[in-house]
Amino acid sequence: MNLAIQITRGLSAEVYKYKKTLTFWLLIIAPAFIPAINFLILWRRGGDIIKDGNAWDMLMQLSMGPANFLFPFFIIMIALLVNSLEYNANTWKLIYAQPLSRFSVYFSKVTTFVMMLFITLMLFTTFTILVGISMRFVKPGLGFEVGYDYTLVYSLYLKIFLCTLAMAAIQFWISQRWKNMILSLGVGIAGVISSLIVMQGWKYAKYHPYSYHVLTTQGLSPENNSVWASMEHVYYSLIVAAVFFIGAGIEQTRKRIV
Repeated sequence: MNLAIQITRGLSAEVYKYKKTLTFWLLIIAPAFIPAINFLILWRRGGDIIKDGNAWDMLMQLSMGPANFLFPFFIIMIALLVNSLEYNANTWKLIYAQPLSRFSVYFSKVTTFVMMLFITLMLFTTFTILVGISMRFVKPGLGFEVGYDYTLVYSLYLKIFLCTLAMAAIQFWISQRWKNMILSLGVGIAGVISSLIVMQGWKYAKYHPYSYHVLTTQGLSPENNSVWASMEHVYYSLIVAAVFFIGAGIEQTRKRIV
């Protein structure tokens, strides 16, 4: 069977697997959580919060801080869901008994996992922008009537997505390599907490894969047109992600006992 056809069938199987599960709704509800809270805050206390400065800048600050903290935990959870489904149902042997190469199975699962993260972050960006637009009608006079370059906002969160691929690859490998969910959860939480510690002035913090998405946003804002000025942490993240995704793929394709 042609490799392209195998990958297509593998992707279709992965998408169908989550189509009617709570995971599908999680991808929609989770990115709406912070925007919904920001909507209520601006609706009730927008006049007190936005006294000086740009209303859109304030909204982005209210969104980016919580997102940078919560998104790593979302990555940990999705990595667990993607791989624990096969472990809990004991279907790894059944999957590899299908007329699909191990590479196509692994590639399909990784692609689905990465697309889940990308879609969630883009939905979060869209919901955040919709909060600002809705304030023009719900709470006029806050300053959201001013035009804003939404393309730069999407660019900023695209950069954040690229910087989270390192931790995503690590969590995916751990959750696929070991059945123990506590191990994956523990490593993920330890990674997030340790990143928060090392970012408090440690000069080697830039090498911590769980801190790239925060470090790349320090001093950045979508309105200053410098989103892509510094690519250091993006490169670090892509290198780490490539190492772990490729390494995990080689391990999975050579694995004899599932």
